[in-house]
Amino acid sequence: MDADAGGWTVSESYRNVAALPPDMTETIALRIADIAAEAITGIDPHTGLASDFLNQFNEVLMLIDVSGHDAALRRELDAWFPRDYVEHFEASHLRDSALVIEAYALSPASVRRRFDRLSGDLSAFILNGLAGLRPLEGEAARQAREALAAQVRKRLESLSAIIHPAERRIDNDTISALFKQAR
Repeated sequence: MDADAGGWTVSESYRNVAALPPDMTETIALRIADIAAEAITGIDPHTGLASDFLNQFNEVLMLIDVSGHDAALRRELDAWFPRDYVEHFEASHLRDSALVIEAYALSPASVRRRFDRLSGDLSAFILNGLAGLRPLEGEAARQAREALAAQVRKRLESLSAIIHPAERRIDNDTISALFKQAR
């Protein structure tokens, strides 16, 4: 978002209608930008998605990391269940959850489909991983928790990149390839 004298305007990339995703109109882009500016919860103005959704995955990740020898934490881990985007925000105590859900509904269908598929895959992956941890003990359990946590982190990064496409990190190989093209 860019500040102007009278308040907020759509970010520079959306002033050019040609820069919009093919399944997003300028009117929808403007509404998402308005919601993002109004909401307390961080909504990416380019996707209409909020990274607060990832909190449920970060919570289970923390439990995976620390549940080793604590029976209470293992019970909490066993009780964890994922929610889809709308369920997550409907169950949240956020003042602006209705705005977050509205922005999600306005999000380009192509973004939402990819996001929902990846978050559903992550949920299933975690549930399967947790089921695989239950019978394990000792060193085998520790190694399995570490491996599961590493995979969850990697998948969370992919999900976050969908929410905030402008924040994607470029690796060194990509940077080198860009410099070669520029020469």
